[in-house]
Parts: sequence; structure tokens; C-alpha cells
Amino acid sequence: MLGHDCHSIIAGSCHADATNAELRRYIEKGYDLILTSHYTPEDLKDAELKIDYLENLKAIAKNSADTESFKAEVEKQYPKYSGKNYLDMTAGLFFN
Repeated sequence: MLGHDCHSIIAGSCHADATNAELRRYIEKGYDLILTSHYTPEDLKDAELKIDYLENLKAIAKNSADTESFKAEVEKQYPKYSGKNYLDMTAGLFFN
């Protein structure tokens, strides 16, 4: 799921890197429109936002001691993002 203003289920740093690689391919190909089955139509600006988000998730995880500190920091930096249940799953996947 892309979701420029929604948390995604990310199964750790390697998964974030793979997702970013795919989004970078979209940018390189110049896609004007990105359609997913889980969110609204999006564009390359949205892909860039998600890349930045995923890179930041990795940095937050690296500097967090556990799931709770990770979630607290992500929520602090992305207070208007929806999909808190996705953030819960991501936290569990990064730290278990």
C-alpha cells in the first residue's frame, strides 16, 4: 500500500528497502498515476513522500529501544497519519 498519509505494514528494514526500490522504479518510469487496491489514486509526489517516510521509519527504529518507544516517536512525527493498526503491526515486525 502506498498511502501518502497512512501508515503501512513494513516487516523491517529490508522490507522498507524493497518497497522503496519499487517506488523509485515508478519514479524512474515517470508514472503519472499509481493505483493500488488499498488506497486512493496517487502520484509520484506521493511515492516520494512514502520513500521519505520509510527511510525515516528505519532511522526511528534504529534509535528506539522497543516497540513502545518506536510507536511513540512515529506518532509524534506523523500525528495525522491514519492506520494506527498498521503502525502496531510494523512495530511488532521491527522488534520481534
